[in-house]
Amino acid sequence: MRNLNLEAAIWSLFASSDFFLEAARECDSTSEWFGNLAISRRSVNLGRNNQIFDTLNTFARDFKRGAELAKLDDYQLVWDTARSVRGDIRGMMEQPLQSWMSAAEYNEFSDRRIGRILTYARQISTVLHNAMVGAKYFCDAGVNWSDRNNDDDGFPGGEIVSSYEECAKSYPGSLIWKLPDILPECQIDTSIACQTGDEVPSTGVWYPKTGLERHSLTFAIKGMRMQPVFRVTKTREELEVEGVAFPYPETIAVATVWHPVIPCVPKLGTTQELWAKAGQPCPKAGVWQPTDPGAAQRTYQEGEPMLDLKSAYGFTVWRWIADR
Repeated sequence: MRNLNLEAAIWSLFASSDFFLEAARECDSTSEWFGNLAISRRSVNLGRNNQIFDTLNTFARDFKRGAELAKLDDYQLVWDTARSVRGDIRGMMEQPLQSWMSAAEYNEFSDRRIGRILTYARQISTVLHNAMVGAKYFCDAGVNWSDRNNDDDGFPGGEIVSSYEECAKSYPGSLIWKLPDILPECQIDTSIACQTGDEVPSTGVWYPKTGLERHSLTFAIKGMRMQPVFRVTKTREELEVEGVAFPYPETIAVATVWHPVIPCVPKLGTTQELWAKAGQPCPKAGVWQPTDPGAAQRTYQEGEPMLDLKSAYGFTVWRWIADR
């Protein structure tokens, strides 16, 4: 059975500014490692190696800037950056790095460090794809986008879960890849509806009226046109039975109505836990934890306004943790 809380948490994680900043930190770390290694080899021609160093720094800069713009509902830069990574890295790896790196150093660079950057870039470009161009491919009448109008280049069905689980194994010590032990409880806000092709009223995770059976949640961006939902007509498993060597789900785009996925806020008096929404005055001084995956705790004074972290759920909900 599909787990709405889990899937919503992963969509929110991959589309979060914190995740974009982790991608930037991965690029910064690799740039520093590569630069120190190249400088230590005084006999190495630094010309092309400087290009690699500069490219890694550009990735880091643009992911950081993209994370800031995303807080303003502008995801173009971070999406463009994530999409450019694969091609630029292909050019890097064509350089004769093995002529001056040891086998262990080359494996550290290519398999671990570059592999991690590619993982971040792939998740970011995928989670934002349908929000950025899904409506254009579906709604622009008479335009054939390379016969790919029906292809879901996001996460078809529930594939975002397996994608997350496969990638998270490579980051055992990274907090950004660790979802809360108790996932935020979500609900579907049917009081708000957005039809495919209409302007999206708020940035966040959205649920299709079709339901999730052979369909998926999506991430949508305020001010963009709402994308279609993609129905999976053949799963990977079904294609494998047919003998397809490298199966990817076959899908068809369908217009639908979407509803935002929002966190459940327990009513006062129904639980011992204390909750507050962004904009409300803090009801009790102490340490508070936002329900967004990977978000940091914060200390509030009683009466201080609770911050809005631009949650992918649409608004930020805080839970009281402890006294200071």
